[in-house]
Amino acid sequence: MIDPERIIWHSGAGNPYSFYEIVEEIKAARKINEFLELHIGTDSDPNGKRYAISTGIALRNPGKGANYFWSRSFLNPKFTSNIGVRLEREVTDSLIVAEELKKMLNTEMKIVIHVDCNTQLNHASGKYAKQLTSYAVGMGYLVKIKPDSWAASSLADKHAKSYVLPNSERD
Repeated sequence: MIDPERIIWHSGAGNPYSFYEIVEEIKAARKINEFLELHIGTDSDPNGKRYAISTGIALRNPGKGANYFWSRSFLNPKFTSNIGVRLEREVTDSLIVAEELKKMLNTEMKIVIHVDCNTQLNHASGKYAKQLTSYAVGMGYLVKIKPDSWAASSLADKHAKSYVLPNSERD
């Protein structure tokens, strides 16, 4: 599982950040805008001999855009061939990040978990939609799923894809 405080995060521009620095950025942004929202999503993607898994944290300023941070690590494909297990891992990582942010921010703030799951049963992820959304709702979060889960389906997806990996991370 993800350990937000021990991994390297990056800004949308690619600058490295620690989790503590992200928390400080959120606190500063919150002072300026009390309506700031946090959106968290995770996606995984096969990348050579392993799966990349990326989590995104978006600071959304309604009506004015967003800033975001992302992290990426890799999973052993031996444990990721089952889509249900992989999707559960994605949601779990998002929830771990959300819980850590809540603890470190020490304030009530709107946090939305984005689940990269389709509601239509003819899609591979469709049969897991209810289970995964219930998991996040049961933890007390608002949830967005496809087609509205942009933090997972776009932000995290972009950084999980092989075409955005530095050459040093490719197999």
